[in-house]
Amino acid sequence: MQLPRLSNRESTISPKSNKFPQYLTLILIFLFTYIIHAISPVTTSTDSAWSFHIAASILQEQNYNLDEYRNLIDLKIDYRLRLVDGHIYSYYPIATPLLITPVVWLINNIYPIFFPTDFYTYLMRHAPNSHTAKMEKLIAAGFVALSAVLIYLIGRRELGVMKSLYLTFIFAFSTSMWSTASRALWQHGPSVLFLTCALYLLILARDKPIFIPLIGLVLGFAYLIRPTNSIEVAFFGLYILFNYRKYFLSYIFGLVAVLIPYVISNWIAYANIFPPYSYQLFERLTTVRGFGEALAGTLISPARGLFIFSSIFLFSVYGAFIRVRQNQISFNNLDLYLIGILIFHWVVTSLFEDWGGAWSIGPRYFVDVIPFFIYFLIPVFQDNFLSKPSWKYLFVTSVLISTFIQFHSSTSIYPFMWNGKPQALVDAPERKWDWGDLQFLRGFCPNNPLEGKAPACWFNPND
Repeated sequence: MQLPRLSNRESTISPKSNKFPQYLTLILIFLFTYIIHAISPVTTSTDSAWSFHIAASILQEQNYNLDEYRNLIDLKIDYRLRLVDGHIYSYYPIATPLLITPVVWLINNIYPIFFPTDFYTYLMRHAPNSHTAKMEKLIAAGFVALSAVLIYLIGRRELGVMKSLYLTFIFAFSTSMWSTASRALWQHGPSVLFLTCALYLLILARDKPIFIPLIGLVLGFAYLIRPTNSIEVAFFGLYILFNYRKYFLSYIFGLVAVLIPYVISNWIAYANIFPPYSYQLFERLTTVRGFGEALAGTLISPARGLFIFSSIFLFSVYGAFIRVRQNQISFNNLDLYLIGILIFHWVVTSLFEDWGGAWSIGPRYFVDVIPFFIYFLIPVFQDNFLSKPSWKYLFVTSVLISTFIQFHSSTSIYPFMWNGKPQALVDAPERKWDWGDLQFLRGFCPNNPLEGKAPACWFNPND
């Protein structure tokens, strides 16, 4: 069944209009987002630290084990690595290192211009360090900048230029895209890029269903990047099945084209169709009591709550309500599937014992679905309630607070160090609920910016 075209099309991109201003806008969005994210000094390379070494191994050895770096590795203390049948592998998915291989190849070729050796040789001599962490940030900023361009294009399907720019600004600077996704080569940055691309292609498929096979390819790789993206694979698949049935097999073929090589490589390396990171997720499930805490904590915990670090997303909830009210409950309502993704993602990530995301800033496990929260801000921009001064003031205030939190967390190392000071979060998980020691305010205690508990220190200077 073909869906009706979007309403309010008078403000969208016209295929007959002059393309140069549109392309220039996209270039400027990319450059502005990239530069701000790249120059923000905080780096948080932890899980992703071996990404360059893995990418170099793929390019040089045509495999993704780290055997050639044995002299740099201490398996007893490095939680990121595993020994399987005598070979050393990263515990984390290899999709992101695979994705950056073209960039690593380019870096290797230009590296001797600035340094006395090539990049491959540097990696052979050095374990992950601050130098590679800074380079991670530069590449991760590119993933975010590309995602920002796609968010703008999604916005322009229903909004004018200025409102689409506002939407893009919120995505890039008022969310964890700034404080988390671009601080290192976490899985989240590439994951967001591929999920945003899939969403944009699905919107385009309303007019051109020929894009559907490509959606399968994109979501297949999104799953390789981060296993929880299987939720998007399922919900997008259901939407296509009910609305574009004759294209459903092409969607499946797109998925299979990515998943078959993935399964084969896993079987060769691990004698399992899944890598350790995927099948060992089931060993990290929480208790019933912990699940209830996680459901609340992922939304409103002062240290990990989505609506604490990006309160602007409270308006996304209202936007989802608007969409359901406008389009009602039916199989051809894309908004219902996106709401389903958000709910299932919330539930699944709350099942993990470590629902707080370990050493991270704010709601790290929610980063992947930020594009869908941003999508539900579109009806908010279209709704008349923002013309009311009180609601407009509240909206702008929420954007400013969210942006301040992300700015401080991306330019000051103190919020990240909050995870270990004054006590490691893994040893004191109750710290996630300490309203007197807010992670995003760490650094604002003048007497002890590293360990001082703000806002508690403001009222008790001796604390």
